[in-house]
Amino acid sequence: MEDQNQIDYFIKKLDQLARQQEDLQNELHKLRLSAYQLKTQKSADQKTELEVKKDIPKEETRSNERIEFVKELKKTTPAAEAAKDGPVTPAVAKEKTPLEEFIGTNLLNKIGIAILVLGISYGVKYSIDHNLINPVTRIFLGYVMGVAMVLVAFKLKANYRTFSAVILSGAMASLYFITFAAYDFYALIPQGLAFAMMVLFTAFTVFASLQYDQKVIAIIGLVGAYGVPFLLSDGSGRVIILFSYITIVNAGILVLAFKKTWKALYYTAFALTWIIFAFWYMDRFSVQSHLWTSLAFSTIFFITFYITFLAYKLIQGEPFKLTDIALLLANSFIYYGFGYASIDDHEKGDLFLGLFTVFNAVLHFIACAVVFKRKEVTRETFYLVAGMVLVYLTLAVPVQLNGNWVTLIWAGESALLFWIGRTKSLVVFERLSYALVLLTIGSLMDDWKGYDLYAKDQPEYFVRMFLNIHFLTSVLVLAAFGWILKLNFSNSLKASSDEISLVFSWVMATLSALILYFAFYKEIFTFWQQRYIDSEVMVYSGQGYDPYPIWDYDLNNFKILFLLIYSAIFGIAISLANQRFIKNDKLTIVCTSFNAFILFLFVVVGLVSLASLRTSYINQTDVRFYFRDFRHIGIRYLSYLFMLPLVGVNRQHMKNALFNATLRAIEVTLLHIFILAVLSSELVNLLELGGIHESLKLGLSILWGAYALMLIVIGLKQKLKELRVMAIVLFSITILKLFLYDMADMSTIAKTIVMIILGVLMLIASFLYNKVKKSSQP
Repeated sequence: MEDQNQIDYFIKKLDQLARQQEDLQNELHKLRLSAYQLKTQKSADQKTELEVKKDIPKEETRSNERIEFVKELKKTTPAAEAAKDGPVTPAVAKEKTPLEEFIGTNLLNKIGIAILVLGISYGVKYSIDHNLINPVTRIFLGYVMGVAMVLVAFKLKANYRTFSAVILSGAMASLYFITFAAYDFYALIPQGLAFAMMVLFTAFTVFASLQYDQKVIAIIGLVGAYGVPFLLSDGSGRVIILFSYITIVNAGILVLAFKKTWKALYYTAFALTWIIFAFWYMDRFSVQSHLWTSLAFSTIFFITFYITFLAYKLIQGEPFKLTDIALLLANSFIYYGFGYASIDDHEKGDLFLGLFTVFNAVLHFIACAVVFKRKEVTRETFYLVAGMVLVYLTLAVPVQLNGNWVTLIWAGESALLFWIGRTKSLVVFERLSYALVLLTIGSLMDDWKGYDLYAKDQPEYFVRMFLNIHFLTSVLVLAAFGWILKLNFSNSLKASSDEISLVFSWVMATLSALILYFAFYKEIFTFWQQRYIDSEVMVYSGQGYDPYPIWDYDLNNFKILFLLIYSAIFGIAISLANQRFIKNDKLTIVCTSFNAFILFLFVVVGLVSLASLRTSYINQTDVRFYFRDFRHIGIRYLSYLFMLPLVGVNRQHMKNALFNATLRAIEVTLLHIFILAVLSSELVNLLELGGIHESLKLGLSILWGAYALMLIVIGLKQKLKELRVMAIVLFSITILKLFLYDMADMSTIAKTIVMIILGVLMLIASFLYNKVKKSSQP
């Protein structure tokens, strides 16, 4: 059986080559004739000169060559007979150009037949609008004109093959037009007969296009027939008739796909069919009336174009191209999208979305089985179709549970295409996976909007921490991206380009880290945000006043602090993983920057939230409605428990040779600013809890002076100029604070104490400077 198929395949290829050879032979004859005519045209002017030089052997040779050339023309070209009596100067032929010939022999006839068909349609419409002739006569004259055009086409076929093909295609379009009008508007023929005639016209058009070997017949005759229902539409909305009609036209295109590689026909039919279906769906679809119509015809269209795609690959032996991937994915996603939307609109549609997804997988599996049995098919086609099976099977469960299927299908597609591209060395697949990765990120961000939908009067949007579809989607996307990274870093798999692979590695690693970070970030944020929303209480201030709502604002402070604690844990984990396992210098820089940013946020935001919680605890704000207990204070020390290790990790990073002396100096300065801020906050916290409110200014001034002295000691001992400069700046700030802010409200005793202490501290600092200076002198 396989030998017979190969024999048929070779015979078909031989026929194609023979036709091509015939066309080339005709072109050769035309070129020979043109060359001869040019030569004979110049012969008269050169006659005298040739007679003078005829004794030269070289010219005799040329003359003999011309005689032989003329003889050959006589044998091969009938037109050469006309030139035997003398030179011929065909002025008209001389003036022709390739553009003129294309317009005259090709473009004009196509425009003409299109205008003719439009003229017939407008004529029919005019006769209908003005009731000039009765319906029977209209249809009869239409058929007479269509048949007449067919007869004219056959008459011209022998000598004007291309022109005849254009007329025949116009005739078939007219016959489609008339048959549709006879059935749909005048009811002159029954439905069965109308469809039988259209099937007959389709079969004849396919047969004619094959006989002529002209795709213009198929394009004008079949695809042009798509416009028939709209030219004569009366708005009756009989969609089943319309889609059945389109199905017949597409069937003709499918048959052609088994015989010819006329891809323009396939592309046009694909676009028009789904565009018509989309407009109908958006304008007329009703789930009560059209559910099964939508599912049935979208399935028919999908299968028709799927089989057409396979026909080009399995029968025509067409090579695999990027457009094949685009068309197959477009056909699959368009069909799945319309089917999903149709079922989802039904009141019980949620119960069947998963089943519909599995049905899609089954359709692709059948195609995969067919492709697998054909050994000569390229492996790219098999992998693509097999990949679609896996994607839809993976989607079935989450689709049944929730609508986050878009993100999951793109994540699955990206992982699958990258695997195929990298393991099978198919660059196209790998490049397509890059685009799908970006689409997945965009879709995931859109899914995360579901975290923000909850309101007190919409409990159905409540998100249970870690037990929700949004978090599950993030985890699955992360798993897909992790698999891509694993394949990308695999030593056994060679990338198509080392540069592209390196860039892609960094992009994927960054995206994966961001997804991992924000997956937990969104969970923590939503947990506290929902508690804040639920804390709403209506307060009645007294008779005659309207109630007003209040919320527990402390929950927002807890939210900020827990997000900072989580960020610190994340930074510590990534940093340690990099130090022990990954050991990447660029990641070290990223981790250091991230950790420093979290420490900065803790100083400018976190300490403020801690102060707000302390104040709420001391004052017992709104204690009638909300808790105010030890947790308001305990969160402070829980924060320290994770911020201090984060400081230690960054200190360890700065020992790396990646950071120069300037960066280390900046890091040391920022470190001491952080420590001073935490110490100041803790001093204020202890004094406030102890009820010592009057000593806050005094205590801070003494703390800052003591810390400045410590910086000078460390700076002198370790020869760190930046610490000594920072100490001097801190002394200056403390003095300005003392005289411009503190002393305004201080008692005399407090002023005395703070000034004495600051003075002693500054004297000690000066003494240390002088001691170091003296010891350095010889």
